[in-house]
Amino acid sequence: MVNPGTITSVELDEEKRFKFLFIALGACIEGFRAMRKVIVVDATHLKTMYGGMLVFATAQDPNHHHYPIAFGVIDTENHVSWPWFFNKLKTVVPDDPELVFISDRHKSIIYAISEVYPSARHAHCIYHLSKNLREYVKTDKDIASDKFKECAHIYTKNDFDREFMDFRRRFPNAAKYLDEKIGLDKWARCHFEGDKYNIDTSNAAESMNSVFVEARKTHLLPMIDTIIEKFSEWFNKYRKDSVGASNTRKLVPVVDNELHDRCEIAVRLTVIELNSYHLEYNVIGLDGKTYLVDLKMKSCSCRCFDIDKYPCVHAMAALRNLMRREVRRVHIEMHDLCSIYYLIETWALAYYRTIYVVPHESDWNVPAAIRQLMAKPPEYTKTGGGRTQEKRFRSIAERRRKRRRQMKFKPGINLEKFLQPPNLA
Repeated sequence: MVNPGTITSVELDEEKRFKFLFIALGACIEGFRAMRKVIVVDATHLKTMYGGMLVFATAQDPNHHHYPIAFGVIDTENHVSWPWFFNKLKTVVPDDPELVFISDRHKSIIYAISEVYPSARHAHCIYHLSKNLREYVKTDKDIASDKFKECAHIYTKNDFDREFMDFRRRFPNAAKYLDEKIGLDKWARCHFEGDKYNIDTSNAAESMNSVFVEARKTHLLPMIDTIIEKFSEWFNKYRKDSVGASNTRKLVPVVDNELHDRCEIAVRLTVIELNSYHLEYNVIGLDGKTYLVDLKMKSCSCRCFDIDKYPCVHAMAALRNLMRREVRRVHIEMHDLCSIYYLIETWALAYYRTIYVVPHESDWNVPAAIRQLMAKPPEYTKTGGGRTQEKRFRSIAERRRKRRRQMKFKPGINLEKFLQPPNLA
């Protein structure tokens, strides 16, 4: 009632005992329309006498902050609970060929996504895969794990084939595991058919788990209050950040800063115009290779432009060549070559609505029909709580602190000056 558009659902068993919970706040649902269509899902154990698991479905906002879409509570991860959660999620995020899910390889998640979201694509978290393949390596486990992640991040198939051939030679059992149990399209960036941008781990959802590590020790209602309060705090903070961004900037800080860092390389590259009408160029990189850039199609043969959805260093060099000519047929700004999801105005849309915390129970106005409903406590079997994740959460927190520094504008950045003709620069 205090957050219009919110979707909730509670499932009871045949004995009227609590079984499942789903909550998607109206502001989060609406804000997701300004997000890249990549959703990370994960579950973590609750630390109460009733057990159960807390589930998050999380996106990434234009400035690479974790963005909550929905959360819920299930008993365990199985072929009943996960399909139930995804069916509820489908009421706020419909099935779509452009939709991508990222998760670990839990069988019930794989089953649920294939059943509930048949049109969507599903990739696996490369962090979890890097840990799993260590079981298939006798020595040099760390090297194998790092080498796998390097292969996963490669943009072109030719480079991938060369590096993965070396990985296969050094770690044949791990390569066999990836070939037979996983499939290249589930983890290799260059083989994925769809747009998942820079997102290739389930860190977004796991970061949520780490934020609410203390709340998971409390009972259901206090935990929900804590989660909503934190969501409200995040919305307020990032709303101020997006609205307060400089009027002279068009792109979110994380992308603006990355493009600024690439300027130093782009000015050193040789550009050869191929077709001034189709805006096609050959650009000779620092590695001596020649890359084909198509500014109209927002594409480069290095594939970084195509996958990340903002200009690679070769595209920046080609754009600079175009804009510094005395006679040019078109005028293109740097932000014109970026995905709409990286614009500051899109970032602001994600947080324009307010999330209100639930008031004190004395102020509730609950209909009589709802008051008559009764939900008994669950009879969950208390488990050991799964794997110990404190070390994992600490590493996530360290990366989060580093990422915060990248999410603020660097002083003195001026991408427009980078594109100006020599007499104006």
